[in-house]
Amino acid sequence: MIDWLIFVVLGVLVLASFLDLKYKAVPSVLLTGMIFAVLLLRPDNLLFGIIAFVFAIMIRDLISDVAGMEFGVADIKILVIMGLLLTNFASLMIMIIMFLIFQFAYTVVWRWKVSKTEEMPFIPCLLAVYVALILVGGVA
Repeated sequence: MIDWLIFVVLGVLVLASFLDLKYKAVPSVLLTGMIFAVLLLRPDNLLFGIIAFVFAIMIRDLISDVAGMEFGVADIKILVIMGLLLTNFASLMIMIIMFLIFQFAYTVVWRWKVSKTEEMPFIPCLLAVYVALILVGGVA
């Protein structure tokens, strides 16, 4: 059975995706509060949250240097939230691999179908990664 916290985070990510697509902005307090809540409820998973944070910083630098696109603070916070919900190292590796595959596909489709110049919101892609993690049992 999936824990209620997973559904709360899913709801927050759906809201954040909507805000990112429509307004290109997400209130910082929403995601920071979610990090705080998940950390209070899952303190045992702090290591995975820290590793996800380092991964997010590396991805931000890579995306900025190579593609010239912005990977915002909200995206980093979402990866930290996802990291705090992971239960083991295998789940962390699955999340990283899914993120890389989904992000590549999302970027290609966005540039091909939507716009090559318009700012691309990343949160919907992170939502897809989170849903995929739920489906494969990577979060608990």
